[in-house]
Amino acid sequence: MYELFYSLKTKPFALLPASSFLYPGSEHQAAYSLLEYGLLSQAPFMVLTGDPGMGKTSLLQKLIAEHGTKHKIGLVTNARYDVEHLLPWILLSLGLSVKRLDPIEAYHLFSEYLIQESKQHRRVILIVDEAQNLGAELLEELRLLSNLNDGTTLKLQIILSGQPDLHTLLQRIDMTQFAQRIVVDYHLKPLSEIDTGNCIRHRIQVAGGDPSLFTNKACALVHCLSRGNPRLINQISDMALTYGYAEQAKVITSKLVAQAALDRSKGGILPLSAKEELDGLAAAPLDASELDDPIPRARPAMPIEESASGLPIDSPEEVYAQGMVLKDEGRLKEAVDMFHSAARDKSMWLKAYKQIGLCYMKMREPQAATHAFRTALNDQAALPKDLIEVRYYLARSLESIGETHEACEVYRRISQSTPTFRDVADRLKKLRQTPKQANTRRDPTRGNDSWFNGVIGNFQRLLTGSQK
Repeated sequence: MYELFYSLKTKPFALLPASSFLYPGSEHQAAYSLLEYGLLSQAPFMVLTGDPGMGKTSLLQKLIAEHGTKHKIGLVTNARYDVEHLLPWILLSLGLSVKRLDPIEAYHLFSEYLIQESKQHRRVILIVDEAQNLGAELLEELRLLSNLNDGTTLKLQIILSGQPDLHTLLQRIDMTQFAQRIVVDYHLKPLSEIDTGNCIRHRIQVAGGDPSLFTNKACALVHCLSRGNPRLINQISDMALTYGYAEQAKVITSKLVAQAALDRSKGGILPLSAKEELDGLAAAPLDASELDDPIPRARPAMPIEESASGLPIDSPEEVYAQGMVLKDEGRLKEAVDMFHSAARDKSMWLKAYKQIGLCYMKMREPQAATHAFRTALNDQAALPKDLIEVRYYLARSLESIGETHEACEVYRRISQSTPTFRDVADRLKKLRQTPKQANTRRDPTRGNDSWFNGVIGNFQRLLTGSQK
């Protein structure tokens, strides 16, 4: 309807998952890099979780598109806990059988298929989407199928994708054997306000339009209404374009977004936030200054083709080096994106994610830093001395968010292997002497908390000059 008016080649905010429109922000980059790392490091099980609409399926489609030629990938999307066995659905996803086979015959067929693919130096990757619907019994069937991997060659890798209920299910005591085999585990979080604006502009640009079509205030309102959920971002933005076309508006303003969202919210089904503000925003006159607010031009978030000097970047080391330059200049968000790009190379995994964690600590985002340090420790090829340093940073970030009991455990592990490492002995002694504080979680968003500010301040002084 509106594509021709806004010079778009296609609809930029279609709800169907499309990897070509996937916004490559730091959150989805981290998830995708971790999945790729799991493939490269031959992780038997990987888990990707997130609320509905967070882009899990788009990430999986991207993974299939980029790795489907090297490996045989089967996608199971419609299995439920009430089916008798999962194996027939697996065989169907791999194109092996459409018939109802005897369980023994089906198992033999699948086992022989893994062997034949292994002889061709190909792994079989099984992706189960909406895996929270499987239940414990079918997950146990998957665990038993993973036993077809022998001690020398990994034939089968399994990726489970699902809603937060999947994470809850895997934490049950009867799922301990399964959980112990999970090497990669990532939970997608909502987009920030900045990333929401960048996502809208990215999708419009991919569709052939002008990325400045939405004003900054319009993007901010979309984020407020959607809480950073990509599917809701798409719905609200698509409605806004429809209303803009109806009014022949060349630019999508916050007033247009409010009008579209207000009408849509009257049905009461679409789960929008801050709906009480829409009446006033929709009725208010347009603020002319909104049209004059310059649109920020975000740096590309996927692997960069050119460095700041204009020279081609042909190695992850140079991408990493550029990230260090940006970090030194205080351009931390851009540095994080660059380090994510570097981390796509397995050899740079530990170094890049360590720097991502350090950047987040400088940005006073200790929760994100903690996750980055945990991600860095997934590098199974890293040297022990490098792992110790990242564990130390992890313990310090855990302290900063009040998780001092876990911080003690990390310090204890460091102390066992290297008793004289930095100030570990002193920190461990101090934390053990303050059990009351060690069992109290602090809200990391409380900037006026002197304890929190003190920990962050100390950690930032520690990080100053860290160039490793």
